[in-house]
Amino acid sequence: MIAALVAPSTSSALWYLARGSGLVLLGLLTANLALGVAIQGGWSPPAWPRFVIQTVHRNVALLAVILLAIHVVTIELDPFVGVGWWAVLVPFVSPYRPLWVGLGTLSLDLLAAVVVTSLLRRHLRPNWWRAVHWLAYLSWPVALLHSIGAGTDTHVGAIFVYELVCLGAVVAAVVVRLTRARRLSPLSRRAGLAAVAALPVAVLIWSATGPLQRGWALKAGTPTSVLSSGSGSGASPPGAPGAAYAQAPFTTSFLGSIRTGQSGAQSTLTIRGQAPAGSGASLVVTLVGQLQEAGGIAVSSGTAVYTPANSTAAYQGPIVSLDGSVVQMELRGLATSSVRATLVIQQGASATQVSGEFYFGTAVGPDR
Repeated sequence: MIAALVAPSTSSALWYLARGSGLVLLGLLTANLALGVAIQGGWSPPAWPRFVIQTVHRNVALLAVILLAIHVVTIELDPFVGVGWWAVLVPFVSPYRPLWVGLGTLSLDLLAAVVVTSLLRRHLRPNWWRAVHWLAYLSWPVALLHSIGAGTDTHVGAIFVYELVCLGAVVAAVVVRLTRARRLSPLSRRAGLAAVAALPVAVLIWSATGPLQRGWALKAGTPTSVLSSGSGSGASPPGAPGAAYAQAPFTTSFLGSIRTGQSGAQSTLTIRGQAPAGSGASLVVTLVGQLQEAGGIAVSSGTAVYTPANSTAAYQGPIVSLDGSVVQMELRGLATSSVRATLVIQQGASATQVSGEFYFGTAVGPDR
């Protein structure tokens, strides 16, 4: 893969840890909710005493709290976006995807209320404790919406399937609970089953028309300071001399080739191709660094040149970030301010062929 050809010069460890802990946390919350529904319904495996199920339920909840702390801390320490510590406590004040991050904060607040009241259970009336404990059930759908809406890798098939499995597990547990609830009238039971069955359909429709669509990052409320390079739009002034300039931002496909060479102690890796493929627009990325014994190049510098279709005037500039197969560059054209561009590469049909996406006027990451 391309990631093996170049040694990343930057690290996304915090981001991956934050997202990974969030996904595991969603799984733990799902298991905890399903166990809670089962306990309330009087269910337990024949070979397991009821207190064992309750102990597992409490331990899963404790592990979820630990993962929640890791998730929050790594999100705050990650420099890519500024969520802000205040947004950890107050929902919907984050400058980054305020609604979807705010749902995560709301879920956190609900879980915190459950944890605190559980610690003080001996000092509370049973009815009060039970009322607050029901908030745990509300925190789960809020966390699911947060995961799908704020998660920048929702479009990855395996991630979305995982989230659907969590949804399916809870739906199945609630369906079993409703079918065994003797105190419910037939009408109430049918209404509950219909509502539960409608939930996966609603989530699928919303995901297909929202988080799974291109451009969701902007619609979700990602600041333009994260999506773009800032003041430079990349478009030429009206009537500017020279050939046509590309309008920014835009996203297009990329098709090209990759080759390596060596000059003295320095090795070079050149990515050359067309963007959009077949249009005549060209892109050349040159990376320079030390050849590694394990394979790949530890990049120390790099340059990029992008020439729009039907144009002799090129955008060119340095490589500013390299993270695996994601190359970010700062380009400048005639009579324009600097424009941030990103090339996200996938392996092609052979070791020397590549494809991917070219983002002009935006700065993106593989999972952001």
